[in-house]
Amino acid sequence: MPLFEKPSVFASFIYRHARIIHTLKIALALSIVALGNWIKPVPHFIWAMVTIVIIMMGLPQVGGAIEKSLQRAIGTLIGSAYGVFLVVAIDSYWNLMGLLILGVCVVVLLNAGRYSYAYLVTGFTMIIVIGDANHDTSEALWRSANILIGCVIAVLVSLFVLPIKAKQDWRAQLGKSFSLMASVLDNHVKASSDSELPAERSKLENAMKAVLAQKKLLFSLEWESQTLKKHPQILTELANEQVRVITLLELLLMTHWSEEENEAYSRIKQIAVHLQQDFAALADYVNSKTNERPKLPAGLEQQLQQQLLSAQHGTIATDSTQADYQHFAYSGYSWLIYQLALALLAIDNELDKLEQAYANQKLLLANIIGE
Repeated sequence: MPLFEKPSVFASFIYRHARIIHTLKIALALSIVALGNWIKPVPHFIWAMVTIVIIMMGLPQVGGAIEKSLQRAIGTLIGSAYGVFLVVAIDSYWNLMGLLILGVCVVVLLNAGRYSYAYLVTGFTMIIVIGDANHDTSEALWRSANILIGCVIAVLVSLFVLPIKAKQDWRAQLGKSFSLMASVLDNHVKASSDSELPAERSKLENAMKAVLAQKKLLFSLEWESQTLKKHPQILTELANEQVRVITLLELLLMTHWSEEENEAYSRIKQIAVHLQQDFAALADYVNSKTNERPKLPAGLEQQLQQQLLSAQHGTIATDSTQADYQHFAYSGYSWLIYQLALALLAIDNELDKLEQAYANQKLLLANIIGE
């Protein structure tokens, strides 16, 4: 499925009701554990429930659940292996506690980066397995087994029961960010010299929240899509360019000029109108309102340079002191518009890379099937 193809009715339904569906999926996973224990009771089955809640609670997307389950499974295996070894090999209470504390300290020392959750699970699994050091090996193994069972159930329910895809959430956040930026730029170019636009600042804050939401989804996207997993830097650059646009728009909202300069600034702002239209068209495409990605004019950067220089030359006053001031002010304002255009070109370039990556993956699959 192409990256920005209009989602199916079923996928849209899942996304619109994701919170309710996610709640029901957690309830289903817990019910499976409870039913299994009712049919065949097992010791310490409650740890399977604890695992399901920890894995699924904050990560409704399939990719997030898979990654967290794998990290929890790896951490559980390492922690339980160490814990069981200590229970079997060590008889002295203080020797056992000393080696347990040493193991936890080593995990804390190594804990860092993307796989920090696996280290966390390793540490507390050691403590769970050893407990008060007054039980046998079977109890330690049952605790570990139930944690692994919880991991498996969490992944299966996430994958096969109304799966909530991170890609759709990412697209929605990307479209929201583009729409808000286009709206802010549209209201700016329509505003007069002394207009204060507090509502636009609020929109930029929401746009930044949408960008941060995209960044939080990056790991989940990598687990859901092999194509995106091979090109994580594109998603990162796309988020960075959105932050750049938001920063430039914040600076534009801070610009002010006198009534006498209205006509001069409006000439430059007319150039920004075309940029706003390009942003709006891009937002419509990401939000599946149009089927084809809008094409930016060839040589946009050079054309914009010439237009901005021409607009400045036609607005400079005859008085030398006033002319220097106006040249400085108009140059600064034009620079902001020019940087917006460069950011738009960079965003368009990153989207082109993403679509090309998906097209190449589709071609590769077609060749494999053809063989």
